[in-house]
Amino acid sequence: MVLVVRTDLGMGKGKIAAQVAHAAVAAVLQGPHGTVFTTWLRAGQPKVVLKVTGEAALTDLCARATDAGLPVQVIHDAGRTQVAAGTATCCAIGPAVPADIDPVTAALSLL
Repeated sequence: MVLVVRTDLGMGKGKIAAQVAHAAVAAVLQGPHGTVFTTWLRAGQPKVVLKVTGEAALTDLCARATDAGLPVQVIHDAGRTQVAAGTATCCAIGPAVPADIDPVTAALSLL
């Protein structure tokens, strides 16, 4: 699973952690639970956290991941703390086979 966070929002470390947790949980609850999911689960649920610079980059990434047939969950904040309600803060791509995710996310940097 790859989690991608927007860096332009100025979210604090705790806020980022909460948003990424929301994305990971949503991906598990909403995603397919077939062989790929079982393999990912047994491997210790590996996750990589990457960054994008803004909303347009996040939207583009999610569209490319969806076009590649990958499960995608975008998190929109409730607006109770650091960002406005409805703001897309991050996304989860996967769980999926790394060889399928890498072509979509390889150009991104670690958070």
